[in-house]
Amino acid sequence: MAIAKEYEDITKQRRIPVDIITKGMRIVNEASLAWEEARTSLDYSIFESKLVKLVDYEKDCYKYLDGKYHGFDITLTEMEDDFTEEKYDSLFNEIEKEILPLVKKILTMPKKYNIELTKEKFDIDKQRKLTKKICDLMGYSNEVGVVGETIHPFTNGINSCDVRTTTRYDESLLFSNLYSVMHEVGHATYELQNNSEFSATALMGGASCALHESQSRFYENYLGRSREFIEFLYPILKEVYPTQMEKYTLDDIYYYCNDVSNQFTRTEADELTYPFHIIIRYKIEKELFHNELTVDKISDRFNELFMEYFGVKPKNKLLGCYQDVHWSSGFGYFPTYALGSAMSAQFLASMEKDFNPFTDMKNGDFKRVNAWLKEHVHKYGKSKKNLEVLKIATGEDFNPRYYIDYLKNKFKKIYNI
Repeated sequence: MAIAKEYEDITKQRRIPVDIITKGMRIVNEASLAWEEARTSLDYSIFESKLVKLVDYEKDCYKYLDGKYHGFDITLTEMEDDFTEEKYDSLFNEIEKEILPLVKKILTMPKKYNIELTKEKFDIDKQRKLTKKICDLMGYSNEVGVVGETIHPFTNGINSCDVRTTTRYDESLLFSNLYSVMHEVGHATYELQNNSEFSATALMGGASCALHESQSRFYENYLGRSREFIEFLYPILKEVYPTQMEKYTLDDIYYYCNDVSNQFTRTEADELTYPFHIIIRYKIEKELFHNELTVDKISDRFNELFMEYFGVKPKNKLLGCYQDVHWSSGFGYFPTYALGSAMSAQFLASMEKDFNPFTDMKNGDFKRVNAWLKEHVHKYGKSKKNLEVLKIATGEDFNPRYYIDYLKNKFKKIYNI
């Protein structure tokens, strides 16, 4: 199986001439450095010049990879097997139809928590101790990994005994770190629970981008932002930050962690608005590769779409179109985040047939959750394709209804709608 997987990847790669691949690698390296430089200077002109080359390179590769898929579908299916524009359009159209009216209604409603919480500062050394506590709860120890620090958190797996993660600390963003840790440890848990025979082979890792994101967002949102887990977490927060937390109730923390807002930063967005951050980026990618948009107009288009969904406009490109590192290395990844979130809801519904994970969350106990996901999802690594794993775990094909119902039920209850 590992050899077959390697052969499939190499055969596809060999269809592109070596000089074209080399050129592409050089462009990606230059674009990544330019993106980092632009974050400091706020002058994105250098990055945009590299982005033009990256878009042209991607389009140039289409003529070598044309076959089962064509044009932008080649980009999308490289990131997520079998997911084309047609399938993503169907998913996103349903989300816009059913969730956007709820978003717009909630954005007009008052906050349900003490807004003084947004002004608090939380000692970073104590945040590191909280990180260690969360990792221990989730079963992620120093024996199998480590949590580093970076601008944009990520996870890097070496084998099923060594998967390393990162987070970002900011004294104003305690919960950002907390959920970043849960997100990245979710990624790490997936790879650590691969069949050990897959280590150092092409079958090590996740079956697809979306399946990987389904696991990270499952731990971060479905479990981590649940009322039950926050009930467990609240006394810990009071112990670590007694001065700050004495001012706030459990409800303050729960509603703050599930606050629906027109947040500019995608990685800080709440569950309900998050898919629209993805839809904006997906629409821009589609328009770029359908030759309906040029790089110099990305910012204007991003701002237009942001205003359409959230009623506000980013003040600069750092808060807007170029806040993410992803476009410095390629395209097609963003929609997998939303797809992964949707898959998470389907996994949850299936898990709940066997046991109630939220009962366990009242005690901060992840053992049964980890075991269930290992048996139904994680152990397969890349030995099965994305939709095969989904079907094994849930007994169904992909069904976005679970995700839409989850969002509507959760946030209607929170906001008493």
